Amino acid sequence: MNAKPAATYSPPRASSGSLRAIAGHLISLILPTACFICLLTGPHDWDAALLWTLPVWLFILADVLGPSDRSNPPAELPVQPFIAILLVLAAFQIVNIALMLDLVRRLTWTSAADIAAGFANLFALRILVGTNSCCCGIAVAHELIHRPQRFWQLLGRLLLCLVCYEHFAVEHIRGHHRHASTPEDPASALFGECYNVFWRRTAVAQFKSAWRLENMRLGMSRNAAFDVRLLRHEVFQGVMLESGVLALIGWYFGWLAATMFLLQALAAVRLLEAVNYFQHWGLLRQDKRFSPRDAWVTDSWFTLHAFVGLARHADHHVRPAKPYQTLNYSAAGPKLPCGYFGTALLAKSFNRCYQRLAIRELEARRLGPFRKLYPLRGGTDP
Repeated sequence: MNAKPAATYSPPRASSGSLRAIAGHLISLILPTACFICLLTGPHDWDAALLWTLPVWLFILADVLGPSDRSNPPAELPVQPFIAILLVLAAFQIVNIALMLDLVRRLTWTSAADIAAGFANLFALRILVGTNSCCCGIAVAHELIHRPQRFWQLLGRLLLCLVCYEHFAVEHIRGHHRHASTPEDPASALFGECYNVFWRRTAVAQFKSAWRLENMRLGMSRNAAFDVRLLRHEVFQGVMLESGVLALIGWYFGWLAATMFLLQALAAVRLLEAVNYFQHWGLLRQDKRFSPRDAWVTDSWFTLHAFVGLARHADHHVRPAKPYQTLNYSAAGPKLPCGYFGTALLAKSFNRCYQRLAIRELEARRLGPFRKLYPLRGGTDP
């Protein structure tokens, strides 16, 4: 009797939907690649330096004019390609920061032409590197600090140190996700609050909240003298690491490079807080548990793929542990006028226009403060 041949294993083939999802998220590599090429080929003449800000403006244009995408990801997605994208983005961020510092060190200031080119390069770096540090640094760090594995959390904290915002890892996980869309959350903008007021309030309040959360975790008194437990204080660790990195940069690359490091960090954090500003603007949670109607939504295809899944913010709040590529679209909340890149520019630079559009949307959807004016039958949203 002949024996049956042994069955051979053939790995599962990726579906067309999976391939489209992977290809779409590769868009997130465009900005760090442009940043890498700019830094590698610099310093530039003044006109060429200003041209290197073009990728940022093109991103905003693509976000405003691009297609919508309300589809949910395929049920079965391979994990490895999306992890690889995160690792490549993290590597890009670290390398680009090092290249930026080296470029600033090599700037010359001996003639009028050199001075003009130098300031143009610094201006371009603040826009290009600062924007990239939010999209490639903070957005990736946000994804990594939600992972349960210690390695990913530490890598996320390192990326946050490169924008001097390491306390975000504590405040976002243990503060914002608990209190989003409530008065207790410093990262949720109030109805009628303009961006500049929100920025001044949230930057300090988030740090204080993170410090308080770590004090509570370690059982430390706020007014106590030095405590050995401070060495395990994650916010204190972040401050010490950020201070050490800044001092090392100033010693090796010079004071101008250290200043540029702070300027790119400021640009990145202001963009992050612009996103925080409009993600919950004017919304007040009605229940103890977060619901999808407590976050602003966008169906921008470009934001979804260029901003590491942040466009699906409502689903992220409901299921914080879900990987970015598996988040679903929700139409329960009010809709932003465009994607994150366009709305961030609108909120920061044309805030009155943003507020008019936002108020109109909240009133049309009977959300935010307009819930009181239009009682909902049966306690459900329309």
